[in-house]
Parts: sequence; structure tokens; C-alpha cells
Amino acid sequence: MNIELVLGYCAIITILLITPGPSVLLSINNGVNYGRKIAAIGVLGNVFAFQLLTLISASGIGVVLITFKDILIVLQLIGAGYLCYLGLKILSSPVAKLGAKEVKSSFKPSPWKIFRQAFLVTSLNPKALVFIIALLPQFITDSERLTPQITILCIVSASIHFMIYFSYALLAENVAQISSSDIGRRVFDRLSGITFLIFGVGLAVTNIAT
Repeated sequence: MNIELVLGYCAIITILLITPGPSVLLSINNGVNYGRKIAAIGVLGNVFAFQLLTLISASGIGVVLITFKDILIVLQLIGAGYLCYLGLKILSSPVAKLGAKEVKSSFKPSPWKIFRQAFLVTSLNPKALVFIIALLPQFITDSERLTPQITILCIVSASIHFMIYFSYALLAENVAQISSSDIGRRVFDRLSGITFLIFGVGLAVTNIAT
């Protein structure tokens, strides 16, 4: 595969993934509240979801999906509802104690739960699907076999995706350790919850406006 195409894809994917959005916010929130290990599982959920969208796009199913506007509308409303659900859940959750040797069970989400949350936040974002459908063909060469090209692009994007999101989570964990007051944690959780609600409402309003 042409190295220039791969580098170009890396640059665009990096810009896309480094831009703050619901998935980035969730990684930061997991890093603050649960630490790097749990946050890494959430990042894997984001990565798997994005790669699934890439494969859907490469298979041609994505083009069929966006052709039917009703499907996108339903997907968008489900995604908006899920973001609002996460926002309300964060707002209603108590603040976990940092540095405690024993944390209450309510503050110990299962790895599967964290993975699932991150996976749904990314996979239920129709904008991500539309973006990858528009982007992917620009980096595919018709004269070469499709499968090796898609494999390379998936490996590249998955690596960049994990590094960026895990860096956000790691930075958030370090900041949380420095500013570990209950008030600071509570303010962060409230801001995170409100931001998720804003993302969700914004996604729903966009759907109504269009």
C-alpha cells in the first residue's frame, strides 16, 4: 500500500480522534473515576466500535445504511438518548473516594460494563459512520486488493485511537490524583454529566432540524 496514503490517513484520523467529543469525555471520566486500567478497557470499547464502523463502510453496507434516511434518524435518536442516559447517570452517582484501599462495590463497575458503554457511545454516533464512509474511499487504491488495504488502515487507526484516548485517560487520572478533593471530584462529575446531556440534546436537535 502507498506509504503516502497511509500517512495521510494517519494525519486525518489523528485530527478526528484528538478532537473532544463524547468518546473522549467518557475516556476522561473513566480515567478520573476508575483509574488507567478500567479506562483502558473503555478505550478498547471505543476502538472496537470504530473498527466495526470501518468494516461496515468497507463492505458497502454503510452506503446502504446512509441511503435510507429513516435508519440514520433512528440511529441518531438512539445515540442521543444513550448520551442523555449517561449524563443523568453520572449526575446521580455519588463521588468515589480516591486513594481508598477498599472502594464501595457501587464504584467498581465491571470491565464489560465499561467496555459496553464506550462501544455504544462510538457505534451509536451516526456522524462517525458518515465520516468514515466519506473518508475511506479516498485512501483505497482500486488496482490493489481490498482486504490488505483495509487491514493496514484498521491496524493504523486502532493504534492511533488507543494511544490518543488512553493518553486522555492517563492525564485525567494524574490530574485527579493531584486534585483529589471531594468538592473538585463532585464538580468534575457534574460538569461531565451536563456535557453528556448537551451532546445528547445537540444530537437530537440536529436530527429534528434536518
